Amino acid sequence: MSKTIRVVSVGPALDVQGGVSRVICMIKEHLPEHIRFRHIATFTRYTGAAETHSSDRGNWLVQSLIFCGAVVRITFLALCRRSVFHVHFSSRGSLLRKGLICIILRTLRCRYAVHSHAAGTDLFHAWFPQSGRRLVLWGIRGAGRVIVLTQFWYDHYATSLDVSPSRMLLLPNPADLPSCLPDRTHRQGVRLLFLGRIGERKGAFDLIRAFAALPDSIRLSSHLTLAGDGDVGAAQELCAQLGCSDLVTTSSWVGVAKVHQLLAESDIFMLPSHAEGMAMSLVEAMSWGLAVVTTGVGGAGEFLEHRRNSMLVKPGDVQEISEAISELACDPELRLRLGLAGRETISRFGIETYVVKLSGLYEALGTTTPSSPSAGLSNFGQNNNTAPFIGSSAIDRDNHCER
Repeated sequence: MSKTIRVVSVGPALDVQGGVSRVICMIKEHLPEHIRFRHIATFTRYTGAAETHSSDRGNWLVQSLIFCGAVVRITFLALCRRSVFHVHFSSRGSLLRKGLICIILRTLRCRYAVHSHAAGTDLFHAWFPQSGRRLVLWGIRGAGRVIVLTQFWYDHYATSLDVSPSRMLLLPNPADLPSCLPDRTHRQGVRLLFLGRIGERKGAFDLIRAFAALPDSIRLSSHLTLAGDGDVGAAQELCAQLGCSDLVTTSSWVGVAKVHQLLAESDIFMLPSHAEGMAMSLVEAMSWGLAVVTTGVGGAGEFLEHRRNSMLVKPGDVQEISEAISELACDPELRLRLGLAGRETISRFGIETYVVKLSGLYEALGTTTPSSPSAGLSNFGQNNNTAPFIGSSAIDRDNHCER
């Protein structure tokens, strides 16, 4: 019988809109029974203008109190010295919050791993002082493992954080593959889908401009759906200015069930991002066998190949995005071929393999002594830090179902 490992996950609340919460939920749902998992939320709603519309923005005072409460709970558990901590961080405000927590964990000589989900290489606010940056990075570097999403981020953090490659772990975001794919062979028209934060970074406005620039013969038989948080109002205004409002649906963030419905009903997934960590929406779209039009930012080019399992475009190139849509709209066989190849590629990131890898990390950390949290990890993961694929699994190319 496996030894019980207590894991404390630290990150956004599980119902917060975004890929990080989705990853944490998947981890929670699939871990083996001997790993006792609990999650401590450092915030429950975004407060920054870049993250969400003002009507959905959280109150600074409330979120500050939630964070303070999280710090107290984490400190108590750290003093008990019975848990392994898994700290999820992104950039700027997220890094400051999690950096403070990592400072506490390192000071108390706890066993912990940090998991980067940052989309850009500018981790800190420009105004944040160098002395503060050094202290935050000291806390991050104290982790037994620094988990990154692609080889691009592996190389970047090994340099920027001055972390030994032996303490880096390459673990791409997981795919929870549906058991069968919808039949897209006899559909009328083309449905395009964008999921994520609506704004400049993910290329939502570039996408709207590209859609509006389509030839009438293609645009009038197509429909674009944008679902997510962010500047939904600005997207609606841009559609109105470009005269394509009747062919575009915009909505706020939707739940997992609705996401799966949209993925099943769509033909092409659009994510022309300017910067990414490793987008969960892209992973899910490929899991559902959708042809994808995206960019190679953040290391996506390590598992995406133009015209084999995706259509890759340059960030911000509206004309190239429009041309990719036109080609896929006119060639249903190409859409189906790219979708199946994408599904085969992303099957290598299956949640089952991911959980085995992560469980091994938890067990390795759990068997170290609190006074020396990095001991005993020297051989863990050493054969898995040079490629973005964490395993492989074959899929049945005929695993379609009516939807």
